[in-house]
Amino acid sequence: MNRPSWHEYFMLLAKLVSVRSTCNSRKIGAVIVRNNRILATGYNGAVHGAPHCTDRGPDFCLRRSIGAHDAEKYNYCISSHAEVNAVDQAARFGIPLEGAVLYCTLEPCNWCFKQLIQAGIKEIYYEEAYDSKNKDFDLYWRKIMESHDGIKVFRQVSISREALDLVFDELQGTSARKLAATSPDEAGELAVTTIKEIVQAGVKKVGRGDTRIGKTTRRIHMRKLPKESGLRKKA
Repeated sequence: MNRPSWHEYFMLLAKLVSVRSTCNSRKIGAVIVRNNRILATGYNGAVHGAPHCTDRGPDFCLRRSIGAHDAEKYNYCISSHAEVNAVDQAARFGIPLEGAVLYCTLEPCNWCFKQLIQAGIKEIYYEEAYDSKNKDFDLYWRKIMESHDGIKVFRQVSISREALDLVFDELQGTSARKLAATSPDEAGELAVTTIKEIVQAGVKKVGRGDTRIGKTTRRIHMRKLPKESGLRKKA
């Protein structure tokens, strides 16, 4: 593997976003994209202006501190969930989400799911199942999410060990050169034949729907090559 898949890429970003979470119970991150372009991100934590649970120590939870159990958490927890924070961020900056895709490190709860539908999200990918104490409740809402007409895809995805290793290697490294820098003094005759072979291989490799992109790339390279290279001739 030389790079993560798109699913892995966006889920990895969601996991990175979760580092900003101020919840001691679960750190959750969300990324909303469309056409593989990032629109908004969000993580779970206290609403604006409210104290963060993490500021009170690693074991503090506001709703647990007053004796509220899981079934009452939405009534007493002061945090806003990662998915909704991502939707709210898009709304704040005038970014429409119709037809967008959500990647979240945790399966959306029933309340967040309703907000995602209303925002126009069409695909939902999550890493971890919600796993509350009420298994019947979890299953009930999962079936609704999987069968809702407004959601095209509702699926659990995972990140491969190879993708994680790639990320860990980069995080522990730097952007220093891996290949030696080249100098004009070291330049020899340009191997234009090699360029032609690489470009033509790229055109053949792309899918049928992407052929235009490959041809455009080839035309760009051909314009930049010297006339004597022979690459300007029609195929």
